[in-house]
Amino acid sequence: MLILSLAHAASITELPPFLRGDVVIGYQYDRLAGSLSEHGLSADDDVEVGQRAVQSHDMNYGLAFSVAPGAALTVTIPHTIYKSVGVSEWSQMVYDPATETGTYLGTATEADAVVSEGSGVQGVWIGAKGTPFAEAFAGRRNRATWMVEGALRTPSANSNWYTITEPGPIDGAIGERGAGEGGLALHVGTAASTTFGRSEPYVALSWTDTLATEITITGDDGAVIDGSAKVDPGGVFDARFGTELVAGVNEASGARTAFDLHLRGRYTGASKLPTGTELPAVLVPEAGIVQQAESMEMGAGLALNLRFFKYMELDIYGDGLYRLPQRIEHPYPVYTGGDTVHVITGANVVIRVR
Repeated sequence: MLILSLAHAASITELPPFLRGDVVIGYQYDRLAGSLSEHGLSADDDVEVGQRAVQSHDMNYGLAFSVAPGAALTVTIPHTIYKSVGVSEWSQMVYDPATETGTYLGTATEADAVVSEGSGVQGVWIGAKGTPFAEAFAGRRNRATWMVEGALRTPSANSNWYTITEPGPIDGAIGERGAGEGGLALHVGTAASTTFGRSEPYVALSWTDTLATEITITGDDGAVIDGSAKVDPGGVFDARFGTELVAGVNEASGARTAFDLHLRGRYTGASKLPTGTELPAVLVPEAGIVQQAESMEMGAGLALNLRFFKYMELDIYGDGLYRLPQRIEHPYPVYTGGDTVHVITGANVVIRVR
């Protein structure tokens, strides 16, 4: 989860007035779903070997407080209520002597299963935002607003997605994981917007990277597999281009209604993670760390901004992204299928202290 935007759409460049702030409570549903495809020597040899869904329900709590005109400090706490990797129409992996690796081909279909599940606080984002120039500075006559931001997220080495925090209650049951990414994370971003009548076109770019960290890998039964494994989640570059269309404004009450239409692209770098975290029934569960390939997503989204009055607003948003095929674990020729779609949707309630 990236840093919670304290206001959706072009108002991403807006900061609270001096000595004022915003309080945000948000819910987000994130689902990446599609088929699993095992690649052969040629495209004609590719075979669908199952369906997979990676989904999470998250709550986010945010605060922004302006410490100077055009500058604010931010705190965001992302809390994963539940995250899971589920599979259907899949089969057990067996050894393939021809490739000297695992294969899902030629075995019986298994019942639907959950591969991994977890919950917990991902860490705490602490950061700052600033607008070197902004349309809000009336005396400067700026024609556009430029916002820059940076933040650090605290580590979650003892409660992360790669570590079993609660062993399975019975033999064969999966254990409970945390929800963070392990190490200290860095975030930098910038956004720019301008105003043309009732439209506010904008562009927003960001890079978020979690540093490699050492963790203990345990099995679902709690047994230690590797006491000093190093995981390295891939960095995420996010780009959004769009415009906010203002449908109506009430100057007396501060009410406002606006729609946001945008295009979005996301690139996630290659990562290192424990085997079997996002693939079912891997050949050697105790193999330790494997590499997951980089991924690219492209799509579009829509948001609705409802400011009921000066002090409160509701932001509802949804993005749909198509993911290009991605190799999930390096030892195995298993990729996300050509039907893989990433859906991100949610709502933020914003209390505007003005």
